[in-house]
Amino acid sequence: MRSSERRSSLTGGEPLLSATLIVRDEERVLAACLQSLKSLVDEIIVVDTGSADRSAELALEQGAKVFHFPWCDDFAAARNFAIERASCPWLLYIDADERVRDGDHARTRVALSDPRALAARVRFYPRSGFTAYPEYRLFRRHPQVRFEGVVHESMLPALKRLVAAEGALILDCDLTIDHIGYDGPQTHKSERYLKLLKQALASNSRRLYLWWHLGCVHRDRGEIAQAESCWRHGAALAVTEHRQSADANLCHIELIALETQRGEDPVALIGEGLRLRPDNHLLRHLEARELMKRERFGEAVQLFAELAQIDPDTLLADHAYDKKIFGTTAATHAAECAFRAGLYHEAARWYGVAERTCSNALEFRTKRMLAEAHERRAATTR
Repeated sequence: MRSSERRSSLTGGEPLLSATLIVRDEERVLAACLQSLKSLVDEIIVVDTGSADRSAELALEQGAKVFHFPWCDDFAAARNFAIERASCPWLLYIDADERVRDGDHARTRVALSDPRALAARVRFYPRSGFTAYPEYRLFRRHPQVRFEGVVHESMLPALKRLVAAEGALILDCDLTIDHIGYDGPQTHKSERYLKLLKQALASNSRRLYLWWHLGCVHRDRGEIAQAESCWRHGAALAVTEHRQSADANLCHIELIALETQRGEDPVALIGEGLRLRPDNHLLRHLEARELMKRERFGEAVQLFAELAQIDPDTLLADHAYDKKIFGTTAATHAAECAFRAGLYHEAARWYGVAERTCSNALEFRTKRMLAEAHERRAATTR
């Protein structure tokens, strides 16, 4: 029985949603991806771009419709070939190394039934241990909605044109997708991406994300000078053209890491990055670490305290963050800075937070009690 027939028999309605994938040698991860889709979608379209493994056979075994597309160094062309073979009114694009989380998928399907809606954002986790950001993954099957870009392809420019022309609605839905593809070394992809990124920049040299990724590819290949050159170019581009974009700080953050590794002072770069996006939590964390290093503990406490109050499991920002900069880690830094600044009440408070949220509670309980003892001693000498 096809997935669309299975869905119709459960809902009593017409098929609504097709999933589209492009794959190449993905047999290790593909089956789990397709399994995660079956309670959500009515149809699965898999386009194989030249696998030497059993990817196509696995897709057929999972009930997908499989097509073949000769690879032409153009991700958008392959994506568009896939969506043109879908039959449902709505499309979900997803990759083999991604998973749809279990949830109330009926709510997603109800949201997509809104006739005003053109697209919907999902909650997307780009790698294990990181926070989520909203990602455009659902869109109505429309002749003017097509992917653009040979690499880091996107349908967002087409969506924006239609929203401007027709006033269509963009939704936020409860659907959550986990990406596992970055859980491990990425060096095996560097040669392919090096070529495509250079090709993409030749036609769109103002796209900041491409400069950042090209720098990362050079770094992974051990070509540090080339990486730094890309990031310097991207950082300058961010200052002049991308002040408020979600990508504005990408190159600054890589340069800060590079300067820190060299033993150089990254304060100027941190400041420039914060002037672009003062809401960037990672830059706030790096700023606090630099203040701590300079023994400006009173200033650092406030920054760490703000980070400690953020719940990384519910955070949905336009940029993904390592969860370690929040919660217990931030509380511990806040407590240490407060203690060294003589703010013993604050130190006891944050050690208490760390005590409640960390498995190693004994260490923080001892430090909390020490801070409380210092607070009592200070109170008797006032």
